[in-house]
Amino acid sequence: MKRLLIKGIKWMSYGLYLLLALWALLELAFRYQWIDFYAAELHGLNPDSVLHARPEKRRMLLLGDSFSAQPESYVNTLRDSLPAWDVINAAVPGTGIREAAVIAADKTEKFPPDILLYQIYVGNDLWDIRKSYDSPQISLPRKIYWFLSDYSLSLRYLNYKAGQLKHRTGVAIETRELKQDMPFSPAQYSRREQLLFQADPGLIRNSILAGGGREKDLKVWLEKMDALLAGLPERTKSVVLLVVPHCAQVNDFYRQNLEALGAATAGTETAQSNYPFLRQITEHYAGDSRVKICSPLPWFQQNDAPGSRLYYENDPHLNGRGHKVLGRMMATSLSE
Repeated sequence: MKRLLIKGIKWMSYGLYLLLALWALLELAFRYQWIDFYAAELHGLNPDSVLHARPEKRRMLLLGDSFSAQPESYVNTLRDSLPAWDVINAAVPGTGIREAAVIAADKTEKFPPDILLYQIYVGNDLWDIRKSYDSPQISLPRKIYWFLSDYSLSLRYLNYKAGQLKHRTGVAIETRELKQDMPFSPAQYSRREQLLFQADPGLIRNSILAGGGREKDLKVWLEKMDALLAGLPERTKSVVLLVVPHCAQVNDFYRQNLEALGAATAGTETAQSNYPFLRQITEHYAGDSRVKICSPLPWFQQNDAPGSRLYYENDPHLNGRGHKVLGRMMATSLSE
């Protein structure tokens, strides 16, 4: 029995060493993009024509998250409004600045852009820097994953792929039905967003106001963005940072819905056009002539109304109307 126990421990140790070695190899492969981990997303979001060099056209490379990484988005309006440009959409759902740095290094080498358009989201870009996992409402396995994912990009990638598989098989805890114009209902709202509120009720408020500890995360975000910009090719003469606001910033309708879900009261100060998250980014890049900051918040506040919402009522993403408004604003801004 003792020999069997020792043998079992030995094989378990070998298995653990092998698992850690494979994890380290995958991490290196991801960080250096030895293969294109997001090739399917790139080809799914772009016609083949824009992925081949066309000397007669200028090139815009877009990086971002799920707000940009969908076939029917504001990017279509940009393409229609800027026919002289090849707009390459390299956005990937569920990614933040850490993944963007890796994606940018790969994609700017393959598709050196004249303009880099980087889409930021106030709602979770600072969460991507540092997860909150102290809440007793969060399970231990999820706390462990969140802790490790703050350091391991490959683990985040595997989780993203697992989520895609769940959607294909119908196992996912939320489906595309949420992204329809159904009336708000706490029972129907995005489970993922509710999970974030359970972990950190003040996430949205603190992100918008760059407070409650999130000011440190914003500092890290800026450092990583600086590194991303420093690695851009010489051809890139212009950088546009598009700061997509959280729906709670638009009006009381969305703010009250989030409070009903357990989020901390956002307060009207989060609706100010020059809110701290945006202001600190703007001030940080005030001396860089390449960088232009675009904030659609005033446009959203003017155009969102009962019967004409810009965000889904049970999911914090833009709906079709929201993307059209954003597309028009960006086309106007880029044409100036």
